[in-house]
Amino acid sequence: MPTTVLDASRTFTLLAGVLLLLTAWGLRRGKRRAFVAAMFLCAVSVPVNMLKAFDFEEATAATALLFALGVSGDAFRVKSRELTLTALRSRALFAALGLAIYAVAGCWILEATYGGGGSLLRAVAESAYRLFGVGHETLVLPHQLGPHAQRVVHWFLNSLNVIAFTFVVLIGLLALKPVRHRGRHRLESARVESLLRAHADSSVAAFALAPLTDYFFSANGRAVIAYRFESDTLLTIGDPIGPEEELRPLLQGFAEHCLEHDWTFAFFQARPERLPLYESLGWRSLHIGEDAILWTDRFTLEGSAMGDVRRATRKLETAGLTVRHFVPGIHPFEEGSAGGLAEQLRQVSNEWLASAHVEERGFVMGRFDPHRLSREWVAVAWDGARNRAEAFLTWVPVWARRGWALDLMRRRADAPPGVMEFLVAKSVEDARLRGDALLSLSLSALAKVEGSEGNAEGDPAVEKSPERARAFLMQHLARFYEFEGLFRWKEKFCPAFEDRYLVYADPMALPRIALALVRAQSAGGIRAYFRKQRVAT
Repeated sequence: MPTTVLDASRTFTLLAGVLLLLTAWGLRRGKRRAFVAAMFLCAVSVPVNMLKAFDFEEATAATALLFALGVSGDAFRVKSRELTLTALRSRALFAALGLAIYAVAGCWILEATYGGGGSLLRAVAESAYRLFGVGHETLVLPHQLGPHAQRVVHWFLNSLNVIAFTFVVLIGLLALKPVRHRGRHRLESARVESLLRAHADSSVAAFALAPLTDYFFSANGRAVIAYRFESDTLLTIGDPIGPEEELRPLLQGFAEHCLEHDWTFAFFQARPERLPLYESLGWRSLHIGEDAILWTDRFTLEGSAMGDVRRATRKLETAGLTVRHFVPGIHPFEEGSAGGLAEQLRQVSNEWLASAHVEERGFVMGRFDPHRLSREWVAVAWDGARNRAEAFLTWVPVWARRGWALDLMRRRADAPPGVMEFLVAKSVEDARLRGDALLSLSLSALAKVEGSEGNAEGDPAVEKSPERARAFLMQHLARFYEFEGLFRWKEKFCPAFEDRYLVYADPMALPRIALALVRAQSAGGIRAYFRKQRVAT
């Protein structure tokens, strides 16, 4: 065989082997594109192994692998991201063009600098040899180069191999990326709302109607999963919504849908009542915090445990503060007819965000929007003497439990101490008069209360997080979010705590799920979590 044929065969044998290792990752996940690529690479491996040195053993192994893949083709059905002409023009093509310019220009500069004159044709031929193993060395360089010149020449020529290898690997990884998500049923919010009113028992269920939320319906449309797509992950908003008999087939269809598109999924703030169902499907649960529940028929300001709340409430009542309640269906908040109250609430919100050095969040936490206030219960602490709003709370409905869940808490920097305790106490009183059963103070992340309602300590599906690890997270994440302080504040009201869980199918996907949660809950992504620390320092 000519030397050029042997060299090229060695190069393509190595390339095929590297790409086969890369496609193995895709084959493990059932990728159809990885299956097609592996079939092609095995077919290429057979002749190039024969050409490089009549390597019958490796050619036979490639043939056997080709046969084994062929008879098991039905096992590979998972889709990958579409290879559009726009994506090729914007990424792969520019990357390949940049690599070619780097190789050819570098070879020409080397020859011009150290060889006495550069040739474009020789630079192209040298680049083809270094990148693809085609041809032979063509650069005209002196045999006796100084130490510095030798280092420069060797470094550049070796860098071509490294960059080309990296380029091939990245192209392979990009070709196996999960399918790009496209909105499916975002306009079905009215249909979802009817299901929520009949079956929603989660404190975060109301956020199923938030913007950017998409839906996965059961085959007959009687149940739905509301989710947010982030980082190739479908983050569901609480548990599935619908009749009990519809949930299992809905979850199975949802899992198959995610698997087909190579998406990870997680159920955020799942209730313990649903854990047996998740466990029966082979999924796991991680305790992520406690939901503080105030039962209106049990709530009282009496007793030593409620001393702080009682004193704050009576002090502010004596000072003349009142609470103005705006409840959907009874006395809704009218943005244009509240005597400028909407603008005052905007000022309160902006002042609170600035003083706390935080940004508006999302996913299962609301953002201040005067247009949405008519659909929420707004409780405003009103100072009649100063004719201004001191603070406000917003509550979102928990339809199936005849209750409400706390969303926004905003106050002025110079508002009287205890105004938030005052608002919560008065909200419970108002809810009791209307016949509502409960108020949720929402999730206390990373908190753990032994003996809380719905505790699933004996459930094997629940991952047991060591208390030392939980304490470590609370201590070190406190600079980004007041986990512990907020939990202690909620404890003032002597609530009943209910466990909340993160349900997932693959433990290896937890880092991706955590990244998706950070991005979903913060408009600034991960950077927003560190921005607060930079401002504080």
